[in-house]
Amino acid sequence: MAGYTLMRAADAPDYTGDAPGAFRGYGRPMGAEQVALNVRELAPGMANVPPGHAPGTGHSPKTSEEIYFVLDGEVTIKLGDDVLTLGPRDAVHIAAATPRAMRNDGERHAAVLMVSVPLEDPAANVEWHEGFWLTPE
Repeated sequence: MAGYTLMRAADAPDYTGDAPGAFRGYGRPMGAEQVALNVRELAPGMANVPPGHAPGTGHSPKTSEEIYFVLDGEVTIKLGDDVLTLGPRDAVHIAAATPRAMRNDGERHAAVLMVSVPLEDPAANVEWHEGFWLTPE
């Protein structure tokens, strides 16, 4: 009996719906019970927001911490009042309830690994912050 589950990149579901880019889920589809693992892909000029939200929208998970790890490219992230730029292999640990937003202000594609705990209903655990971060002019 195998003690592992393999998922090829082409098989990872994209949860973005009508939003641009890709938000590929790995943990839940593989049956992970203790870790959530997602990859967010952002084209140049794209913000990390779900369908139906404006690009300046931030969010804060009420109870779960996250780690963002940049796989490729460069992203700008707003955490509370601080704005940081992260490049390849940079990581940031974000405490629960910290307002956050991320976008790709660079000229090339970016990919960010997002790690947290799995939640039964992720949407119920999030507080949205419309107008959290003004878009660049």
